[in-house]
Amino acid sequence: MRKKVAHGENISFIATYIFRNPGASSSDIRKALCENNGVDWTNPTEMRGQYTTYFCKGWIGGRHRWPRNPCGRYWRRMVKPGGKTGYTLTLEGLEKVLLENK
Repeated sequence: MRKKVAHGENISFIATYIFRNPGASSSDIRKALCENNGVDWTNPTEMRGQYTTYFCKGWIGGRHRWPRNPCGRYWRRMVKPGGKTGYTLTLEGLEKVLLENK
């Protein structure tokens, strides 16, 4: 069952996930976020678009305007050895990490 998520909770979850899994792919992070929020992850094709705005650079418009989105602010895309991409935290992103035991 999908849980109700408080404002900023997804940002903290993603920052904590990247802190514990540096270089994680957006797909891995989105899958973990779905699991955390009670959203059934079926497969990457069917889940296309689910939580992807957290990993877009630039201005995000629409009904829920997000002029300063988290990608580039709290985490940055990096190229790993072998050419695949992943994410690493910025200094501002480290402030969002939750260090309690889970």
